[in-house]
Amino acid sequence: MFVVVAKTIIALLCTFVVGGLVWYQTSILPWLQRQNPRLVLLGAWMVARILPFVVIFIVLDFTPFSDLDGFFNQAKEAVQLKMVYRDFYCMYSPFFPYINGLALWFWLDKKAIILLMILIEGLTLWTTNRFYEPVVEAHERLYRSLIYLFLPGALVLCVFGGQEDEWMWLALIATYLLWQRTRQVAWVGVGLVIGFLLTKAVFILVGPALLILIPKPLKWLSAAVIFGVLCLGILYHYTEWEWLEQPLHEAATLRAPNWLSVLNPLTFDVLGAGAKAWNWIGLLLTTGIGALTAYRLRNLDFRLSFSAAFVMIFGTMMVAQQSAYSNYIFIFLLPLTFIWVDFRNRREVIWFLIFNALSIVQPSLWWRLKSPYYRVPSDIWAQPLYLLDYAMQIGVVICTFYFLRMVWQKSLRLV
Repeated sequence: MFVVVAKTIIALLCTFVVGGLVWYQTSILPWLQRQNPRLVLLGAWMVARILPFVVIFIVLDFTPFSDLDGFFNQAKEAVQLKMVYRDFYCMYSPFFPYINGLALWFWLDKKAIILLMILIEGLTLWTTNRFYEPVVEAHERLYRSLIYLFLPGALVLCVFGGQEDEWMWLALIATYLLWQRTRQVAWVGVGLVIGFLLTKAVFILVGPALLILIPKPLKWLSAAVIFGVLCLGILYHYTEWEWLEQPLHEAATLRAPNWLSVLNPLTFDVLGAGAKAWNWIGLLLTTGIGALTAYRLRNLDFRLSFSAAFVMIFGTMMVAQQSAYSNYIFIFLLPLTFIWVDFRNRREVIWFLIFNALSIVQPSLWWRLKSPYYRVPSDIWAQPLYLLDYAMQIGVVICTFYFLRMVWQKSLRLV
């Protein structure tokens, strides 16, 4: 339970720092206007990412675990140029272990993968600033960057957990910037395929929304089909259907929290948790809400409409899929921070900080309780820590619904 306590303390410290940034924002914002944004952003990133990494993993020599064990083992196989899926098991997209393997060429340790994740997250934050240049003022972007860097969810999931979920956001906004720079919409299709090959299968959930938001869908979709068929043909040649089956195993794993994990014990397991039908219902609900959001906001600036659709898609997935858990907040935390949370609204800030704190503490507690899945109410009361875990699950689900409703309402006011 040491890790649970440590993450709780870090969450409280981060909450205190973010609270200070919010409390003194009337003084901080004018100060930021007078500063060099690159130097401030680099300095904050060094303090919030590199310094914790050095203290935790170099000075204290803490050994990362959990998902990092899987990442490291797969990356070691990739370094030996073994074929993903055929020669070793991988639940992620095919290029993912090879990207991690690049870090092991320099340092054969799980800590190297965390450092790689920190660097890519830094690139994602920089690209996000570029993406929002036309719609958010420079000093406001810098201010929100500072808040993001010290959010409990961002700091812990990146530095402690070595999570890669924000790669999906990076792939999409980088593709958009490339499209705008070259004026060739076909790059959108190519970027989608590359994003799918680099991250997770759930990356494709944004497809229906992009069909609505990006013009000339036939042109960029045809590019995606041609490039995608070529890549998948090569994968099939070497791995047959393992490239599809192994990642799909993730969907069959029951996790928490999500709506099913919360409601299942209250209905005495009559919901049939684990049934494949719930996976399909969750998939249709997620893509449907994303497409509906995109359609309602199709006349807005792409940066705003896509930001809303992205949060709605992956926020819905976080509570709709029975294999989802609260680490998925990392997927949509950047657009939520940069666009949708009003840091002048005390109620929104409190909800946001609670959401962040619960999303990093609950998974650690749940894993250390050996991933309990509650079937009946008596399971929850079997021991005090189960009751605490279940209460935190409810909190995460409620917070997710709160921000989904908030983004939906705020985005519609912009139309």
